[in-house]
Amino acid sequence: MLGALEGFAVIGFIIFVGFLLGRSGVLGAQGQRVLASTVFYVSTPALLYDLIAEAPLERIFSPAIFATAGSASLVGIALFTFSYFKHRSLGRAVMSGWAVSYVNIGNLGIPIAIYVLKSSSYVPPIMLFQLVILAPLGMVILDIHQAKRAGTLAHWWTPLLQVIRNPILIGAAVGLFFAITGLRLPQIIHDPVSMIGATSVPLTLLAFGISLKDGWAVPARGTRTDLTLITVVKLAIQPLIAWVIGGPLLGFTGIDLMAIVVTSALPTAQNVYVYSMRYRMAETLVRDAVFVTTILSFPTIVLLSALLS
Repeated sequence: MLGALEGFAVIGFIIFVGFLLGRSGVLGAQGQRVLASTVFYVSTPALLYDLIAEAPLERIFSPAIFATAGSASLVGIALFTFSYFKHRSLGRAVMSGWAVSYVNIGNLGIPIAIYVLKSSSYVPPIMLFQLVILAPLGMVILDIHQAKRAGTLAHWWTPLLQVIRNPILIGAAVGLFFAITGLRLPQIIHDPVSMIGATSVPLTLLAFGISLKDGWAVPARGTRTDLTLITVVKLAIQPLIAWVIGGPLLGFTGIDLMAIVVTSALPTAQNVYVYSMRYRMAETLVRDAVFVTTILSFPTIVLLSALLS
């Protein structure tokens, strides 16, 4: 379990630095949102390009992705539907769906894959599914929803413009183009873009740490049910569905099945909190979901690893 412990230690340290920044006030009142905006508009698109452009296409379409993506899609749709009919809020529904389907594969998943699963090859397919399909799909829904509320949806092509201008989609599209064609940017351009992309994870964690500057309290009554449901679905039901799809249905066994289940039990990604700040929707619920699932995911991963090893 050294890998899991190391992953949690890295995350915890950077979040703690963000907490200290928030307490000190050196970044000002808008520091957290500036970091979140930087991640959304600059760092993550650069990371997407770098990740997709360098990934072999056969790794992206690994058969195991049907289990992890399938389980994530099922629980995401279920929570989206439940939240929408309960609160009648499309934004909150998208955030709830993301909270159970968008796993922390970027920073916590990598050390766990290396030290527990003995291979980092399990990471790229999940990361690409989330950044190329899961995130853009939710953003398209949110962008169209906000355009309708603002009254800027006067023409049929307005939703298309919203999609085209989304920086996450632009980064994914550029990366996919280079992956398919085999072309590469000149080194003098590729290197700085790669460096910018490398800031995505730490800036995300710092922004999350700042959100905890005033401490963490038990959620208000209005959000306890949602938070409990998200936690149970994320750490128990999603890994169970992943095991059913990966094992009995697709026939994976051994370390491959263990990888499917363990990666599905990873906590809610901090990226979801960045997205909630970007769209100003369900920020407190998402922050609490990230915090609680991260704390509880460690014993969950230890238990699942012991059962499946």
